[in-house]
Amino acid sequence: MRRTQLFPLIVASLLLLAAAPPSKSPSVREDVQGFVRAFVDASNRADVTAVMEMYSQKAGIASIGDGEITRGWDAIRTESDEIVGKEGAYKISLGSIDVMPIGTLGAIAFAPYAVTVATDQGATQLSGAISLVLEKTGGAWKIVHEHTSFKAAASQE
Repeated sequence: MRRTQLFPLIVASLLLLAAAPPSKSPSVREDVQGFVRAFVDASNRADVTAVMEMYSQKAGIASIGDGEITRGWDAIRTESDEIVGKEGAYKISLGSIDVMPIGTLGAIAFAPYAVTVATDQGATQLSGAISLVLEKTGGAWKIVHEHTSFKAAASQE
């Protein structure tokens, strides 16, 4: 194709792209960040049903917290049931959520977080980090691996 024929084709293509409406779908980063915020919001409400709907039911999922490994959806649900009736007794706050896409159907999200817990001596705050490995299944993100940890007590200052 000659340059004189190619130039009008390029210009027409650019005009069509400029006239196309902008995409309304969120980026993977925005989508995952919204999912992580919704997960923390459901946890803060002690809404175990909402929290567990965010986990994949595939074999092999795991939740790890401070060296304790919980394997499988049923075991995670049993552990999550411990927060029932404790809404308001704690509050999880997130820092900046980083997202690393893995292909088109996966992502790793991680963020610093703080948990403020009501005690008889007043509120106590623990700082730590959360990481989630997510898989997009049926158009929805699902947790396939979760890891949380807190800083050692001496470094909480």
